[in-house]
Amino acid sequence: MNKAQRDAARDAAYELLNTPRSHLRVSLQHSAGAVTVIHKDQTLTGVELDQSGVNAASAIAVALGVSVPPEGETVEALVSTGLLFRVLALSDIDFNNPVAFELASNLVDEAISMQRGSGALSDA
Repeated sequence: MNKAQRDAARDAAYELLNTPRSHLRVSLQHSAGAVTVIHKDQTLTGVELDQSGVNAASAIAVALGVSVPPEGETVEALVSTGLLFRVLALSDIDFNNPVAFELASNLVDEAISMQRGSGALSDA
């Protein structure tokens, strides 16, 4: 994702977060060199699969409660807007900074707690 694409995705993501919801269906898509989070055909965030991005993609997948799919494939997750907010934060972390791992661990722990606290599933 170039800067313009990332900015547009971030704008769409934060617009989505303006209305709190308990369940949103998102997809984690692995394409050549990138992993993106998508909702209803709109990219919300993504990471390039450089050294930092591989760590971010792994943390995002754990936060979503899925595994990073093989290249060319997509997996779906049902998440709250609060959990999605943490996924967006994870996508912005620079994992070249050693402190990033502690921050990411806290965000992932919060996301896992949110997953466990979710009730019946519904589609948004």
